[in-house]
Amino acid sequence: MKEHEPPEGYIVKFSGGKDSIVVYDIVKKAGVKHEVYYNFTTLDPPEVIGFMKRYYPEVRWIKPKRSFWQWLVRAGLPTKAKRWCCTKLKHAANSKEAGRKIVVGVRADESWKRAKRGRISYNPDGRNYVYAPIFHFTEEDVWEYIERCKLPYPSLYDEGFNRVACVVCPFICGNRKLLERHRERWGKYYKKLELCVAEYFERKKSFYESIGVRSAEELLEKWYAGEAVARPEEEREDRNGSLWEDF
Repeated sequence: MKEHEPPEGYIVKFSGGKDSIVVYDIVKKAGVKHEVYYNFTTLDPPEVIGFMKRYYPEVRWIKPKRSFWQWLVRAGLPTKAKRWCCTKLKHAANSKEAGRKIVVGVRADESWKRAKRGRISYNPDGRNYVYAPIFHFTEEDVWEYIERCKLPYPSLYDEGFNRVACVVCPFICGNRKLLERHRERWGKYYKKLELCVAEYFERKKSFYESIGVRSAEELLEKWYAGEAVARPEEEREDRNGSLWEDF
Protein backbone atom coordinates (compact mmCIF):
# COMPACT_ATOMS: atom_id res chain seq x y z
CA MET A 1 0.00 0.00 0.00
CA LYS A 2 2.85 2.37 0.84
CA GLU A 3 4.59 1.54 -2.44
CA HIS A 4 1.59 2.57 -4.54
CA GLU A 5 0.50 5.54 -2.43
CA PRO A 6 -0.83 8.33 -4.68
CA PRO A 7 0.34 11.92 -4.03
CA GLU A 8 -3.18 12.96 -3.02
CA GLY A 9 -3.60 9.90 -0.79
CA TYR A 10 -6.20 7.15 -0.68
CA ILE A 11 -9.91 7.44 -0.02
CA VAL A 12 -11.06 4.91 2.57
CA LYS A 13 -14.71 3.82 2.49
CA PHE A 14 -15.97 3.36 6.05
CA SER A 15 -19.32 1.93 7.12
CA GLY A 16 -18.86 1.23 10.81
CA GLY A 17 -19.07 -2.51 10.15
CA LYS A 18 -16.42 -5.06 11.12
CA ASP A 19 -14.74 -5.22 7.69
CA SER A 20 -14.30 -1.48 7.31
CA ILE A 21 -13.05 -1.24 10.90
CA VAL A 22 -10.23 -3.67 10.06
CA VAL A 23 -9.42 -2.01 6.73
CA TYR A 24 -9.27 1.44 8.29
CA ASP A 25 -6.90 0.14 10.96
CA ILE A 26 -4.66 -1.41 8.28
CA VAL A 27 -4.54 1.89 6.39
CA LYS A 28 -3.61 3.85 9.51
CA LYS A 29 -0.87 1.39 10.44
CA ALA A 30 0.51 1.53 6.88
CA GLY A 31 1.22 5.20 7.47
CA VAL A 32 -0.16 6.28 4.11
CA LYS A 33 -1.91 9.55 3.38
CA HIS A 34 -5.66 9.07 3.35
CA GLU A 35 -9.14 10.52 3.78
CA VAL A 36 -11.91 8.43 5.29
CA TYR A 37 -15.56 8.81 4.29
CA TYR A 38 -18.86 7.41 5.43
CA ASN A 39 -21.86 7.40 3.08
CA PHE A 40 -24.85 8.23 5.26
CA THR A 41 -27.81 6.39 3.71
CA THR A 42 -30.57 7.65 6.08
CA LEU A 43 -31.30 3.97 6.81
CA ASP A 44 -28.31 3.33 9.05
CA PRO A 45 -28.84 1.63 12.44
CA PRO A 46 -28.86 4.28 15.19
CA GLU A 47 -26.55 2.01 17.18
CA VAL A 48 -23.91 2.18 14.44
CA ILE A 49 -24.28 5.94 14.11
CA GLY A 50 -23.67 6.32 17.84
CA PHE A 51 -20.70 3.95 17.67
CA MET A 52 -19.02 5.93 14.90
CA LYS A 53 -19.57 9.27 16.58
CA ARG A 54 -17.95 7.91 19.73
CA TYR A 55 -15.00 5.98 18.31
CA TYR A 56 -14.45 7.47 14.85
CA PRO A 57 -15.27 11.20 15.05
CA GLU A 58 -12.64 11.94 12.39
CA VAL A 59 -14.63 10.14 9.69
CA ARG A 60 -16.19 12.55 7.18
CA TRP A 61 -19.86 12.07 6.44
CA ILE A 62 -21.20 12.22 2.90
CA LYS A 63 -24.93 12.91 2.92
CA PRO A 64 -27.18 12.31 -0.10
CA LYS A 65 -29.14 15.16 -1.65
CA ARG A 66 -32.37 13.35 -0.83
CA SER A 67 -33.21 10.74 1.79
CA PHE A 68 -34.26 7.17 1.07
CA TRP A 69 -37.83 8.16 1.92
CA GLN A 70 -37.86 11.03 -0.56
CA TRP A 71 -36.61 8.72 -3.30
CA LEU A 72 -39.06 5.98 -2.31
CA VAL A 73 -42.22 8.02 -2.90
CA ARG A 74 -40.93 8.79 -6.40
CA ALA A 75 -39.10 5.63 -7.48
CA GLY A 76 -40.95 2.91 -5.59
CA LEU A 77 -39.44 0.04 -3.63
CA PRO A 78 -35.90 -0.99 -4.57
CA THR A 79 -35.30 -4.63 -5.46
CA LYS A 80 -32.31 -6.95 -5.36
CA ALA A 81 -31.99 -6.67 -9.13
CA LYS A 82 -32.59 -2.91 -9.32
CA ARG A 83 -31.13 -1.29 -6.24
CA TRP A 84 -31.60 2.40 -6.94
CA CYS A 85 -31.00 2.90 -3.20
CA CYS A 86 -27.32 1.98 -3.56
CA THR A 87 -26.95 4.13 -6.67
CA LYS A 88 -28.63 7.22 -5.23
CA LEU A 89 -27.53 7.02 -1.60
CA LYS A 90 -24.03 5.57 -1.89
CA HIS A 91 -22.37 5.44 -5.30
CA ALA A 92 -23.45 8.87 -6.51
CA ALA A 93 -23.02 10.62 -3.18
CA ASN A 94 -19.29 11.38 -3.11
CA SER A 95 -18.01 13.40 -6.05
CA LYS A 96 -14.57 13.49 -4.41
CA GLU A 97 -13.94 9.87 -5.43
CA ALA A 98 -13.60 10.52 -9.17
CA GLY A 99 -10.16 9.49 -10.36
CA ARG A 100 -8.96 8.61 -6.85
CA LYS A 101 -7.63 5.33 -5.47
CA ILE A 102 -10.26 3.81 -3.20
CA VAL A 103 -9.77 1.39 -0.29
CA VAL A 104 -12.74 -0.80 0.69
CA GLY A 105 -13.57 -3.61 3.09
CA VAL A 106 -14.72 -6.11 0.46
CA ARG A 107 -14.05 -9.83 0.99
CA ALA A 108 -14.19 -12.64 -1.57
CA ASP A 109 -16.21 -14.99 0.63
CA GLU A 110 -19.11 -12.53 0.95
CA SER A 111 -20.55 -13.38 -2.48
CA TRP A 112 -19.54 -14.76 -5.87
CA LYS A 113 -19.96 -11.31 -7.42
CA ARG A 114 -17.49 -9.80 -4.99
CA ALA A 115 -15.12 -12.72 -5.48
CA LYS A 116 -15.00 -11.91 -9.20
CA ARG A 117 -13.73 -8.38 -8.57
CA GLY A 118 -10.32 -9.39 -7.30
CA ARG A 119 -8.16 -7.67 -4.73
CA ILE A 120 -7.57 -4.78 -7.11
CA SER A 121 -10.25 -3.73 -9.59
CA TYR A 122 -11.02 -0.80 -11.84
CA ASN A 123 -14.26 1.14 -11.70
CA PRO A 124 -14.88 2.77 -15.11
CA ASP A 125 -17.79 4.85 -13.80
CA GLY A 126 -15.65 6.61 -11.23
CA ARG A 127 -12.44 6.22 -13.26
CA ASN A 128 -10.68 4.86 -10.21
CA TYR A 129 -8.86 1.82 -8.91
CA VAL A 130 -10.40 0.00 -5.96
CA TYR A 131 -8.15 -1.82 -3.51
CA ALA A 132 -9.46 -4.43 -1.05
CA PRO A 133 -6.72 -5.20 1.52
CA ILE A 134 -8.75 -7.94 3.27
CA PHE A 135 -10.06 -9.51 0.07
CA HIS A 136 -8.81 -12.98 1.08
CA PHE A 137 -9.83 -12.69 4.74
CA THR A 138 -12.50 -15.01 6.07
CA GLU A 139 -15.03 -13.74 8.60
CA GLU A 140 -13.03 -15.59 11.25
CA ASP A 141 -9.88 -13.73 10.15
CA VAL A 142 -11.69 -10.42 10.56
CA TRP A 143 -12.78 -11.19 14.10
CA GLU A 144 -9.33 -12.50 15.02
CA TYR A 145 -7.82 -9.21 13.82
CA ILE A 146 -10.34 -7.17 15.81
CA GLU A 147 -9.68 -9.17 18.97
CA ARG A 148 -5.90 -9.17 18.56
CA CYS A 149 -5.79 -5.40 18.00
CA LYS A 150 -8.49 -4.73 20.59
CA LEU A 151 -10.56 -2.66 18.17
CA PRO A 152 -14.03 -1.43 19.22
CA TYR A 153 -17.00 -2.62 17.17
CA PRO A 154 -20.80 -2.07 17.17
CA SER A 155 -22.64 -3.90 19.95
CA LEU A 156 -25.19 -5.22 17.44
CA TYR A 157 -22.74 -7.99 16.55
CA ASP A 158 -22.82 -9.25 20.14
CA GLU A 159 -26.61 -9.32 19.91
CA GLY A 160 -26.46 -11.78 17.02
CA PHE A 161 -26.74 -9.46 14.02
CA ASN A 162 -24.43 -10.66 11.23
CA ARG A 163 -24.70 -7.41 9.30
CA VAL A 164 -25.02 -3.85 10.55
CA ALA A 165 -25.95 -2.12 7.31
CA CYS A 166 -29.28 -0.53 6.29
CA VAL A 167 -32.16 -1.52 8.56
CA VAL A 168 -34.52 -1.55 5.55
CA CYS A 169 -33.04 -3.46 2.61
CA PRO A 170 -34.29 -5.64 -0.27
CA PHE A 171 -31.72 -8.28 0.70
CA ILE A 172 -33.59 -8.82 3.97
CA CYS A 173 -36.79 -9.57 2.06
CA GLY A 174 -37.61 -13.24 1.72
CA ASN A 175 -36.03 -14.00 5.09
CA ARG A 176 -39.08 -13.70 7.31
CA LYS A 177 -37.24 -14.37 10.58
CA LEU A 178 -34.62 -11.67 9.92
CA LEU A 179 -37.26 -9.27 8.60
CA GLU A 180 -39.36 -9.60 11.74
CA ARG A 181 -36.31 -9.04 13.89
CA HIS A 182 -35.56 -5.83 12.02
CA ARG A 183 -39.16 -4.67 12.25
CA GLU A 184 -39.20 -5.31 15.99
CA ARG A 185 -35.85 -3.59 16.59
CA TRP A 186 -36.32 -0.60 14.29
CA GLY A 187 -40.09 -0.23 14.23
CA LYS A 188 -40.17 3.49 13.47
CA TYR A 189 -38.29 2.90 10.22
CA TYR A 190 -40.82 0.33 9.09
CA LYS A 191 -43.72 2.57 10.07
CA LYS A 192 -42.16 5.26 7.90
CA LEU A 193 -41.77 2.66 5.14
CA GLU A 194 -45.49 1.86 5.29
CA LEU A 195 -46.42 5.54 5.03
CA CYS A 196 -44.12 6.18 2.07
CA VAL A 197 -45.26 3.07 0.21
CA ALA A 198 -48.87 4.16 0.75
CA GLU A 199 -48.08 7.57 -0.74
CA TYR A 200 -46.25 5.98 -3.67
CA PHE A 201 -49.09 3.50 -4.27
CA GLU A 202 -51.66 6.28 -4.48
CA ARG A 203 -49.61 7.96 -7.20
CA LYS A 204 -49.33 4.71 -9.17
CA LYS A 205 -52.62 3.13 -8.17
CA SER A 206 -54.01 2.62 -11.67
CA PHE A 207 -50.87 0.80 -12.79
CA TYR A 208 -50.76 -1.55 -9.82
CA GLU A 209 -54.46 -2.30 -9.99
CA SER A 210 -53.97 -3.20 -13.66
CA ILE A 211 -51.50 -5.93 -12.63
CA GLY A 212 -53.64 -7.20 -9.76
CA VAL A 213 -52.06 -5.41 -6.79
CA ARG A 214 -55.02 -3.86 -4.99
CA SER A 215 -53.45 -1.99 -2.08
CA ALA A 216 -50.24 -0.54 -0.67
CA GLU A 217 -50.33 -3.22 2.03
CA GLU A 218 -50.41 -5.95 -0.61
CA LEU A 219 -47.54 -4.34 -2.52
CA LEU A 220 -45.44 -4.12 0.63
CA GLU A 221 -46.24 -7.72 1.61
CA LYS A 222 -45.06 -8.93 -1.78
CA TRP A 223 -41.86 -6.94 -1.31
CA TYR A 224 -41.34 -8.40 2.16
CA ALA A 225 -41.77 -11.88 0.68
CA GLY A 226 -39.12 -11.17 -1.94
CA GLU A 227 -41.56 -11.44 -4.83
CA ALA A 228 -40.77 -9.68 -8.10
CA VAL A 229 -43.40 -7.01 -8.76
CA ALA A 230 -43.30 -4.84 -11.88
CA ARG A 231 -42.86 -1.09 -11.44
CA PRO A 232 -44.31 1.55 -13.78
CA GLU A 233 -40.89 3.22 -13.85
CA GLU A 234 -39.37 0.18 -15.57
CA GLU A 235 -41.13 1.19 -18.76
CA ARG A 236 -39.25 4.49 -18.76
CA GLU A 237 -35.72 3.46 -17.92
CA ASP A 238 -32.88 4.35 -20.21
CA ARG A 239 -30.11 1.97 -21.23
CA ASN A 240 -28.16 2.70 -18.08
CA GLY A 241 -31.09 1.81 -15.87
CA SER A 242 -31.64 5.32 -14.54
CA LEU A 243 -35.18 6.65 -14.29
CA TRP A 244 -36.53 9.23 -16.70
CA GLU A 245 -38.66 10.79 -14.02
CA ASP A 246 -37.52 14.16 -12.76
CA PHE A 247 -36.30 13.33 -9.28
